[in-house]
Amino acid sequence: MSKPLHPNQLRAGDAVQDFRVVHRLGVGGYAFVFLVEREGRPYTMKVAARCAAEADEDRADAWMCREVSSLKSVEHPHLLPVLEWGRWPDPAGGYVYLVTPYVAGSTFHAWRWRERASLHRAVGVLCLLLKPLEALHERGMFHRDLKADNVLVREGDDWPFLIDFGAAHLPGAPPVTEGLAPGTLYCQPPEAIAFLASEAARQGSRLPPRPAADLYAFGVLLYETLTNCRPFSPRLSLEALLVAIAATPPLEPQRLAPDAPASLCALAWRLLDKEPGHRPPSARAVREELERLREEEGHTAAWQSPARPPSEDTGVKERFPAVDMLEDAQWVEARPPALAPIRRWPRRLVALVLAVGMLGLGWALFSEKGTQPVTAPHSATPALPSTSTPTPSRLCALLASVLGASAAQLVGCTTTPVRPDPIGYLARCSPEARATPVKLGFTPEENPSFFDSGTPASDESILDGGSLNLKPGPVTATVLFEMKGQEVAMRVTGDAMTMPHRVYIQFDRLHLPDGTSLPICGVAVDDLHQYGIATYGKFAIPGAKVDPAKVDKSPGSVVLNHPRFETVLVGPEDYSVPPIDFAPPDWR
Repeated sequence: MSKPLHPNQLRAGDAVQDFRVVHRLGVGGYAFVFLVEREGRPYTMKVAARCAAEADEDRADAWMCREVSSLKSVEHPHLLPVLEWGRWPDPAGGYVYLVTPYVAGSTFHAWRWRERASLHRAVGVLCLLLKPLEALHERGMFHRDLKADNVLVREGDDWPFLIDFGAAHLPGAPPVTEGLAPGTLYCQPPEAIAFLASEAARQGSRLPPRPAADLYAFGVLLYETLTNCRPFSPRLSLEALLVAIAATPPLEPQRLAPDAPASLCALAWRLLDKEPGHRPPSARAVREELERLREEEGHTAAWQSPARPPSEDTGVKERFPAVDMLEDAQWVEARPPALAPIRRWPRRLVALVLAVGMLGLGWALFSEKGTQPVTAPHSATPALPSTSTPTPSRLCALLASVLGASAAQLVGCTTTPVRPDPIGYLARCSPEARATPVKLGFTPEENPSFFDSGTPASDESILDGGSLNLKPGPVTATVLFEMKGQEVAMRVTGDAMTMPHRVYIQFDRLHLPDGTSLPICGVAVDDLHQYGIATYGKFAIPGAKVDPAKVDKSPGSVVLNHPRFETVLVGPEDYSVPPIDFAPPDWR
């Protein structure tokens, strides 16, 4: 067997320098995380998903280097020190890796629910969590991605660690991106959205880091702790989410959790204030207020009641059907936390054009003349009208870093596509989503699928197998599954990313005939068992008809030969799916 050359190829028993891989703990948008051992001692190793020599639109290498620099520049009992770092397998240009002590524990919400931790106990952990934040702010450093998934609570003594410094601001360090640092969108403060609207057109502009942004994110965490709900739902359309963060107050926490202490609800409300100056002045001030409230009120029933997971908190959904409750499917087993992706952007990205126009970005994006689009060559394919007029590359890079590549495509950024990562998407699939195909008795195979999305690109209808226009963003399809020996048709939904030569689709929801839905992790493949579907622009199937007058000319739209493709769902480890490959480089 050949030696692994990419972190995704690392398996139990493989070596990275003198560390032996035990198993993978998780995978995110920028890195893989492994449990490793050396001389019988366990450690956690984080390896960048891209090396310095690769095309690295997501700046994974730069963010990993930033994380190493951040953790080495400050020592604190609630931060995991970098014990060793380097590059692998090539010491000069390989993948950055860092090694920290291994901590057996759970992320914050998983710990709360598994332990049934009272507010008295949970607030005690939050008070400790604020201490490293104080130390960072005193040094001019900012975490910029504070959330429950980045808080690791050690088993046995409730000792928290603030983890994942890939998006951290380090004084004096050169900027890695323009605009906003990568982060969790629904945790971004209102001033970040305002900055995006007002500063995006300025060359080299960046959002100045401030303590108020980390405190706002801490307010989101406290709000979730009190209510088991998110203040703003990442499931909203992009337009609605941006507007909500910028201008709409969330539901008051005490309406969602009437038994929660009024004092804690008031503090969470202040931390989420739209005006940074109206929030508490510092992490120290927040900690001291929490410690005082815990001391004065901690003996009361509201503080001592055990935590309930969202699945047991059914009254909230009954009173507020539109509220976005946290998911608790992964908290049951005590296990090392998986690395959450740094960016988790909204699904319905078609609203981006409306959103950016309303927030003042429209003029900046469309008032400047872009470069001419590049037409994918194919000698047998009739020339199609251009489907977009790309925006300037700087603005495309800004939008791609802030909103993701699919969103950037929708406003014309078609000349700088980012290659999708279907392997990473399937690898970080949640246990709940992996369980769905087994729960329903689906046979692990490639499943015949047909687009419900799209518009005809010829006089032949899509239902009759005609060519179709497909846009980046939300997509719906009908899939034929073999279910306990019978073929059944079910609808799936997800996101499409369009490239000049290929369309990649990730499905995340299966809709049952009774109107309910279940999570899934699935991808579209072609009849050659390759990720994605070739476009008409790359390969025109003989007999496929395309009418240039019916071609969708909106940004990012592509033409497909027909609506037929295959869908593969990932399941648990023993759910064996057919092997899938990437298409040859010139077909991607």
